[in-house]
Amino acid sequence: MIINRIMNWWRNRRLFVIADPNDNGVTLSHTLYNHLANSAMPGAEARVFVFYIPLTRCYGFMLNPPIEAQTQLCSIQYNAKYKTVGFETLCPTINRILYDYGISGTKPCKLSVSIHLDGTGQQYYQIEHPHHKFRANPPTR
Repeated sequence: MIINRIMNWWRNRRLFVIADPNDNGVTLSHTLYNHLANSAMPGAEARVFVFYIPLTRCYGFMLNPPIEAQTQLCSIQYNAKYKTVGFETLCPTINRILYDYGISGTKPCKLSVSIHLDGTGQQYYQIEHPHHKFRANPPTR
């Protein structure tokens, strides 16, 4: 249990996003951005797919997913004014994510991110539920 708390504390300090409900923007931490940049294919445009994970009741995102169907993909953008990197998600919106997490949608919120592999070996980033931050196992139905 103490190891899980230490791991969650470390992840919260290094791998996180700032979800801004005012513009549906997601700002990436420097460490998370570097991890995304290292795992991206060279020369490919960085596109992000945001989705819901029913097993953990959390949201996640994936970089350049192998999706054939028409869907909403977000471009990773650099904000020169604030010197940050992030993306804008419209489906699902940040307001919906914060609502499902039980967080007020009036101001930006910092949320931890963990790195996982799906069934096909693709890497995805799970935006952790803040109220489940120190649980050893994901919530069950």
